[in-house]
Amino acid sequence: MKKSTLIPLTLISALLLNGCNPATFTTYQLDSNLPKIDNVKAVAGNTYVAFEWQPLVNKGIDGVSIYRTKIDSRLPSQVKDLVKVKTILNPFSSHYVDTSLRQNSKYTYTFTTIRGNFESQHGKVIDIKTLPPFDAVTFFQGFQKAPNVIKLIWRPHSDKRVKMYRIERSVNGRKWKLVDSVSGRMMSEYIDKSVVLGNSYVYRVIAIGFDDSSSKPSKTISILAR
Repeated sequence: MKKSTLIPLTLISALLLNGCNPATFTTYQLDSNLPKIDNVKAVAGNTYVAFEWQPLVNKGIDGVSIYRTKIDSRLPSQVKDLVKVKTILNPFSSHYVDTSLRQNSKYTYTFTTIRGNFESQHGKVIDIKTLPPFDAVTFFQGFQKAPNVIKLIWRPHSDKRVKMYRIERSVNGRKWKLVDSVSGRMMSEYIDKSVVLGNSYVYRVIAIGFDDSSSKPSKTISILAR
């Protein structure tokens, strides 16, 4: 479990730093004399943010902690929900990738250094936004092939990051539900054999990347089963 606290970013460095990572629960005491990490490079993908920093081996540091805040428009602009996402107890480490993030979302990060049971003030505050969904599947069509069968076809997505397709369906105007998935970028058809006569079906396809990113939904196809 990750512990979160609501505190102003401008006041973080003046407070004791409490947090946990997935492996251990550790409470560090603030030591304002420890070196801060202010030179961090960040690159955002669709569902991840990658970091690189200059290791502080010659400073006698045991490692670093990485904090993430999700921007929340319902809170005052100076207040964030602070979560320690990782502690790396290796002074030679200089890279980290934070994964499983939401696409097209804003995040704020900051780093601390660790020595024994002490933790530095927070370093540079990094605001970054993950990439938006990539282009939708094109040439999406559907046909009723038999009383209980609808066939869907589409053009294979041109983006080589695609590993599969999600087939979603709405029946009689109800909410979208996952019907099935189709593996392989070049596989471009799906046959729905759970059709009931008299129902109205609306379909859409969403391409899924290897990093679990997703495309915009395709255009919709509406078919009244007869």
